[in-house]
Amino acid sequence: MTDDVHPEEPGPADDAVARALREAIVSVEAAVARVHELSAEIFELVGAPEGGDAVDHHNALTRVAGILDGTGRLRGADWESVRRLGDVLADRGERLRAHAGRVLDGLAVDAPAQDRVACLQQAVETDRLGETVQLLVLVEDSLNLWQRLRLEQVRATEPDRLEDARAAIGASLAGRVERDVALLLRARARLASYAVHTPFELVRWLSSARVKRDIARLRADLDDVAAAFGSAAQRALEAEDPAVAENLAELGNPVRAVGGALGESARTLGDSARTLGESARTLSDSARTLGGRAVGAGTTG
Repeated sequence: MTDDVHPEEPGPADDAVARALREAIVSVEAAVARVHELSAEIFELVGAPEGGDAVDHHNALTRVAGILDGTGRLRGADWESVRRLGDVLADRGERLRAHAGRVLDGLAVDAPAQDRVACLQQAVETDRLGETVQLLVLVEDSLNLWQRLRLEQVRATEPDRLEDARAAIGASLAGRVERDVALLLRARARLASYAVHTPFELVRWLSSARVKRDIARLRADLDDVAAAFGSAAQRALEAEDPAVAENLAELGNPVRAVGGALGESARTLGDSARTLGESARTLSDSARTLGGRAVGAGTTG
């Protein structure tokens, strides 16, 4: 492709698929701040150690996309500088999703409380669940940028294939968004399940600084991811079981958890006191009855 191509088709700003790619991720700022020093470690963890730095890739693609948006055309040299990233990004996205799914499978739901604490610590501290989903945001946005550039490259050099490319890229985007949002909802539900304990168990959990830190860290990561996924995540969260949000709020509010435990204790003690009171009254009535019978027997004698 030469640098002087002036395509006849509407430019990228007028393309619905390009707009969808641009709007799929609202922001990557939180993801970059979270993983910019950890991406190599996480890629090693998920089995994708080669292929370069995630932030460098995103910066390179952002630069080329900015030139495209500013000039309305994609220069051949710019496309060549990022052309090989498509397969790398797609592979990394799939590996990150698969790793996060395996970690979520390991978050025991029905195990004893202490085992569940160990599973949570494994997921957060060793398996890097929060950082994995944050890195997924960055990789997905990079892939969206690459697909915007690919769409423009096809439009400019192979216009007869443009409709097929639009359909394929649009389907790819829709499938990835669906999988990403499903992963987010699954992670939220698994974390929320950790609030399903008796209040005393919950207080015992939240009394541990390490557990509180792990829960807060993972909740923050999931909140960042939900914000990054924008309208797709918002629609999904509006349809989410309300109990999930309630349980996540319970995990995030130790004072309320303690209050719930104390309230339950007070109710339990109150019930016990009432039971004892009723038992005492029954014994007293029985004693009076026996005493009356004894007096009656003495009089008869």
